Amino acid sequence: MTRARRRALLSLSILAGIGASPAAEPAAFRYTARQLECATFLDHSAGRLEAETGARRRRETLSRDGVLRFRARPAANGVVTEAWYDSLAVRRTSPEATLIPDTDGLIGGRYRGLLSPSGRYQPSARPFVPDPVAEVTDLGATLDDLLPPLPPVALAVGQSWNDGAGLELRRLPDSMAQGRSLLRLALRARAESHEATIRGDTTGLKAVQVTTEQGEVDWDASLGLVRRVRHIVVETSVPAGGPLKLPLRSRLEQDATLLRGRPHCFAGAP
Repeated sequence: MTRARRRALLSLSILAGIGASPAAEPAAFRYTARQLECATFLDHSAGRLEAETGARRRRETLSRDGVLRFRARPAANGVVTEAWYDSLAVRRTSPEATLIPDTDGLIGGRYRGLLSPSGRYQPSARPFVPDPVAEVTDLGATLDDLLPPLPPVALAVGQSWNDGAGLELRRLPDSMAQGRSLLRLALRARAESHEATIRGDTTGLKAVQVTTEQGEVDWDASLGLVRRVRHIVVETSVPAGGPLKLPLRSRLEQDATLLRGRPHCFAGAP
Protein backbone atom coordinates (compact mmCIF):
# COMPACT_ATOMS: atom_id res chain seq x y z
CA MET A 1 0.00 0.00 0.00
CA THR A 2 1.41 3.38 -0.98
CA ARG A 3 1.88 6.20 1.54
CA ALA A 4 -0.67 8.34 -0.35
CA ARG A 5 -3.27 5.56 -0.18
CA ARG A 6 -2.66 5.06 3.55
CA ARG A 7 -3.16 8.81 4.12
CA ALA A 8 -6.39 8.73 2.10
CA LEU A 9 -7.79 5.77 4.08
CA LEU A 10 -6.82 7.45 7.38
CA SER A 11 -8.62 10.65 6.32
CA LEU A 12 -11.75 8.68 5.41
CA SER A 13 -11.77 6.85 8.75
CA ILE A 14 -11.44 10.14 10.66
CA LEU A 15 -14.32 11.69 8.71
CA ALA A 16 -16.46 8.61 9.29
CA GLY A 17 -15.79 8.85 13.02
CA ILE A 18 -16.77 12.53 13.09
CA GLY A 19 -20.01 11.91 11.23
CA ALA A 20 -21.09 8.92 13.30
CA SER A 21 -23.21 9.51 16.39
CA PRO A 22 -22.80 7.23 19.38
CA ALA A 23 -25.57 4.69 19.85
CA ALA A 24 -28.08 5.81 22.46
CA GLU A 25 -28.04 3.74 25.62
CA PRO A 26 -31.17 1.85 26.69
CA ALA A 27 -33.36 4.31 28.59
CA ALA A 28 -35.88 3.73 31.38
CA PHE A 29 -39.08 5.78 31.46
CA ARG A 30 -40.70 6.31 34.87
CA TYR A 31 -43.19 8.76 36.40
CA THR A 32 -42.09 10.35 39.67
CA ALA A 33 -43.68 12.86 42.04
CA ARG A 34 -40.87 15.32 41.37
CA GLN A 35 -41.80 15.46 37.66
CA LEU A 36 -45.47 16.25 38.34
CA GLU A 37 -45.31 18.43 41.44
CA CYS A 38 -46.44 21.93 40.36
CA ALA A 39 -46.46 20.81 36.69
CA THR A 40 -48.61 22.61 34.12
CA PHE A 41 -49.87 21.06 30.89
CA LEU A 42 -51.64 22.70 27.96
CA ASP A 43 -54.42 20.38 26.81
CA HIS A 44 -55.79 20.75 23.27
CA SER A 45 -57.99 18.46 21.20
CA ALA A 46 -60.11 18.72 18.07
CA GLY A 47 -62.43 16.03 16.77
CA ARG A 48 -64.80 15.20 13.93
CA LEU A 49 -67.82 12.99 14.57
CA GLU A 50 -69.82 11.34 11.78
CA ALA A 51 -72.92 9.30 12.59
CA GLU A 52 -75.26 7.33 10.34
CA THR A 53 -78.74 6.13 11.30
CA GLY A 54 -80.63 4.53 8.44
CA ALA A 55 -80.36 6.99 5.54
CA ARG A 56 -79.64 9.93 7.80
CA ARG A 57 -76.10 11.21 8.21
CA ARG A 58 -74.91 13.72 10.76
CA ARG A 59 -71.58 15.54 11.23
CA GLU A 60 -70.30 17.42 14.25
CA THR A 61 -67.03 18.97 15.36
CA LEU A 62 -65.71 19.12 18.90
CA SER A 63 -62.84 21.00 20.51
CA ARG A 64 -61.24 21.45 23.94
CA ASP A 65 -58.57 23.87 25.14
CA GLY A 66 -57.49 23.90 28.75
CA VAL A 67 -54.68 24.46 31.22
CA LEU A 68 -54.17 21.65 33.74
CA ARG A 69 -52.30 22.08 37.03
CA PHE A 70 -50.80 19.21 39.01
CA ARG A 71 -49.72 18.53 42.57
CA ALA A 72 -48.04 15.23 43.41
CA ARG A 73 -46.43 13.32 46.24
CA PRO A 74 -44.63 9.99 46.31
CA ALA A 75 -46.32 6.81 47.48
CA ALA A 76 -45.04 3.30 48.06
CA ASN A 77 -46.54 2.04 44.81
CA GLY A 78 -46.44 5.15 42.61
CA VAL A 79 -47.41 8.81 42.67
CA VAL A 80 -50.46 10.31 44.36
CA THR A 81 -51.70 13.01 41.99
CA GLU A 82 -54.19 15.85 42.19
CA ALA A 83 -55.06 17.81 39.05
CA TRP A 84 -57.52 20.51 38.08
CA TYR A 85 -58.34 22.75 35.15
CA ASP A 86 -57.17 26.30 35.73
CA SER A 87 -58.88 27.39 32.51
CA LEU A 88 -61.05 25.51 30.05
CA ALA A 89 -63.04 26.13 26.87
CA VAL A 90 -65.10 23.48 25.05
CA ARG A 91 -67.17 23.69 21.88
CA ARG A 92 -69.49 21.38 19.94
CA THR A 93 -70.83 22.39 16.53
CA SER A 94 -73.69 20.50 14.88
CA PRO A 95 -76.00 21.33 11.94
CA GLU A 96 -78.51 22.72 14.44
CA ALA A 97 -76.35 24.82 16.75
CA THR A 98 -72.97 25.61 18.25
CA LEU A 99 -72.70 24.85 21.97
CA ILE A 100 -70.11 26.77 24.00
CA PRO A 101 -71.04 26.12 27.64
CA ASP A 102 -69.78 28.07 30.62
CA THR A 103 -67.13 25.88 32.29
CA ASP A 104 -66.86 27.85 35.56
CA GLY A 105 -68.65 25.02 37.40
CA LEU A 106 -65.84 22.63 36.48
CA ILE A 107 -62.83 24.94 36.92
CA GLY A 108 -60.92 23.90 40.02
CA GLY A 109 -62.74 20.57 40.38
CA ARG A 110 -60.28 17.91 41.52
CA TYR A 111 -59.13 14.79 39.73
CA ARG A 112 -57.43 12.60 42.34
CA GLY A 113 -55.76 9.26 41.80
CA LEU A 114 -52.73 7.03 41.99
CA LEU A 115 -50.33 6.91 39.04
CA SER A 116 -48.00 3.94 38.73
CA PRO A 117 -44.39 4.46 37.53
CA SER A 118 -45.41 3.03 34.13
CA GLY A 119 -48.48 5.28 33.78
CA ARG A 120 -51.37 3.11 34.94
CA TYR A 121 -53.87 5.50 36.55
CA GLN A 122 -56.36 4.54 39.26
CA PRO A 123 -58.87 7.35 39.93
CA SER A 124 -60.12 7.95 43.45
CA ALA A 125 -62.15 11.13 42.83
CA ARG A 126 -63.51 12.94 39.79
CA PRO A 127 -64.93 16.47 39.59
CA PHE A 128 -68.61 17.16 39.10
CA VAL A 129 -69.28 17.94 35.43
CA PRO A 130 -72.22 20.34 34.91
CA ASP A 131 -74.87 19.12 32.48
CA PRO A 132 -74.22 21.84 29.84
CA VAL A 133 -70.55 20.78 29.73
CA ALA A 134 -71.40 17.08 29.69
CA GLU A 135 -73.67 17.76 26.72
CA VAL A 136 -70.59 18.85 24.78
CA THR A 137 -67.95 16.42 26.05
CA ASP A 138 -67.39 13.92 28.85
CA LEU A 139 -64.64 15.38 31.03
CA GLY A 140 -65.16 13.23 34.11
CA ALA A 141 -62.63 10.64 32.93
CA THR A 142 -60.09 13.06 31.44
CA LEU A 143 -57.24 11.94 33.70
CA ASP A 144 -57.88 8.23 33.10
CA ASP A 145 -55.74 8.20 29.94
CA LEU A 146 -54.33 11.73 29.77
CA LEU A 147 -50.76 10.73 30.63
CA PRO A 148 -49.23 8.21 28.23
CA PRO A 149 -48.34 4.66 29.28
CA LEU A 150 -44.61 3.95 29.51
CA PRO A 151 -42.62 0.76 28.86
CA PRO A 152 -41.80 -1.05 32.13
CA VAL A 153 -38.39 -2.03 30.71
CA ALA A 154 -35.50 0.05 29.38
CA LEU A 155 -35.52 0.39 25.59
CA ALA A 156 -32.70 1.10 23.16
CA VAL A 157 -33.42 3.04 19.98
CA GLY A 158 -35.42 0.83 17.63
CA GLN A 159 -36.55 -1.58 20.36
CA SER A 160 -40.25 -2.17 21.10
CA TRP A 161 -42.35 -3.37 24.00
CA ASN A 162 -45.97 -4.54 23.93
CA ASP A 163 -48.37 -5.50 26.69
CA GLY A 164 -49.97 -8.36 24.79
CA ALA A 165 -53.33 -6.56 24.84
CA GLY A 166 -53.01 -4.16 21.91
CA LEU A 167 -50.49 -1.59 23.17
CA GLU A 168 -47.06 -1.23 21.54
CA LEU A 169 -44.35 1.28 22.45
CA ARG A 170 -41.23 1.73 20.31
CA ARG A 171 -38.26 3.95 21.07
CA LEU A 172 -37.47 6.44 18.33
CA PRO A 173 -34.15 8.25 17.75
CA ASP A 174 -33.56 11.03 20.27
CA SER A 175 -34.06 14.68 19.32
CA MET A 176 -32.91 18.07 20.58
CA ALA A 177 -35.08 20.94 21.85
CA GLN A 178 -33.74 24.16 23.37
CA GLY A 179 -30.37 22.55 23.90
CA ARG A 180 -31.77 19.53 25.75
CA SER A 181 -31.87 15.95 24.55
CA LEU A 182 -35.34 14.43 24.38
CA LEU A 183 -36.14 10.73 24.41
CA ARG A 184 -38.96 9.77 22.05
CA LEU A 185 -41.50 6.96 21.91
CA ALA A 186 -43.96 5.93 19.21
CA LEU A 187 -47.26 4.59 20.54
CA ARG A 188 -49.74 2.32 18.80
CA ALA A 189 -52.81 0.89 20.49
CA ARG A 190 -55.99 -0.97 19.64
CA ALA A 191 -58.89 -1.83 21.94
CA GLU A 192 -62.27 -3.40 21.32
CA SER A 193 -65.34 -3.35 23.56
CA HIS A 194 -68.87 -4.67 23.22
CA GLU A 195 -70.75 -1.92 25.01
CA ALA A 196 -71.30 1.76 24.26
CA THR A 197 -73.35 4.69 25.52
CA ILE A 198 -75.11 7.34 23.50
CA ARG A 199 -75.34 10.98 24.41
CA GLY A 200 -78.17 11.69 26.84
CA ASP A 201 -78.37 8.06 28.03
CA THR A 202 -75.98 6.51 30.56
CA THR A 203 -77.31 2.98 29.97
CA GLY A 204 -74.79 0.70 28.32
CA LEU A 205 -75.92 -0.67 24.95
CA LYS A 206 -74.75 -3.79 23.16
CA ALA A 207 -72.34 -2.62 20.48
CA VAL A 208 -69.01 -3.18 18.81
CA GLN A 209 -66.61 -0.33 19.47
CA VAL A 210 -63.05 -0.34 18.14
CA THR A 211 -60.58 2.31 19.26
CA THR A 212 -57.21 2.76 17.56
CA GLU A 213 -54.50 5.24 18.42
CA GLN A 214 -51.20 6.36 16.95
CA GLY A 215 -49.01 8.92 18.63
CA GLU A 216 -45.64 10.08 19.87
CA VAL A 217 -44.23 10.93 23.29
CA ASP A 218 -41.36 13.34 23.98
CA TRP A 219 -39.63 12.68 27.31
CA ASP A 220 -36.96 14.59 29.23
CA ALA A 221 -34.79 12.45 31.52
CA SER A 222 -35.19 15.02 34.32
CA LEU A 223 -38.55 16.73 33.69
CA GLY A 224 -40.43 13.66 32.52
CA LEU A 225 -43.25 14.12 30.00
CA VAL A 226 -42.71 17.10 27.69
CA ARG A 227 -45.25 16.43 24.94
CA ARG A 228 -47.78 13.85 23.85
CA VAL A 229 -49.36 13.85 20.39
CA ARG A 230 -52.31 11.54 19.64
CA HIS A 231 -54.47 10.58 16.67
CA ILE A 232 -57.46 8.56 17.86
CA VAL A 233 -60.20 6.88 15.86
CA VAL A 234 -63.29 5.41 17.56
CA GLU A 235 -65.64 3.39 15.34
CA THR A 236 -68.92 2.26 16.88
CA SER A 237 -71.70 0.02 15.58
CA VAL A 238 -74.90 -0.30 17.63
CA PRO A 239 -77.75 -2.57 16.48
CA ALA A 240 -81.37 -1.47 16.68
CA GLY A 241 -83.05 -2.03 20.01
CA GLY A 242 -83.87 -0.27 23.27
CA PRO A 243 -83.75 3.50 22.70
CA LEU A 244 -82.60 2.98 19.08
CA LYS A 245 -85.24 2.22 16.46
CA LEU A 246 -82.60 1.99 13.74
CA PRO A 247 -79.00 0.72 13.84
CA LEU A 248 -76.36 3.38 14.49
CA ARG A 249 -72.85 3.64 13.09
CA SER A 250 -70.44 6.38 14.06
CA ARG A 251 -66.81 7.38 13.60
CA LEU A 252 -64.99 9.83 15.86
CA GLU A 253 -61.59 11.03 14.66
CA GLN A 254 -59.65 13.12 17.17
CA ASP A 255 -56.27 14.85 17.25
CA ALA A 256 -54.94 15.80 20.68
CA THR A 257 -51.81 17.43 22.07
CA LEU A 258 -50.61 17.62 25.66
CA LEU A 259 -47.73 20.08 26.08
CA ARG A 260 -45.77 20.87 29.25
CA GLY A 261 -45.86 24.51 30.27
CA ARG A 262 -44.05 26.45 32.96
CA PRO A 263 -44.34 24.98 36.46
CA HIS A 264 -46.74 26.84 38.70
CA CYS A 265 -47.36 26.59 42.44
CA PHE A 266 -49.05 29.20 44.58
CA ALA A 267 -50.12 29.77 48.14
CA GLY A 268 -53.36 28.02 48.96
CA ALA A 269 -52.98 25.31 46.32
CA PRO A 270 -54.01 21.87 47.58
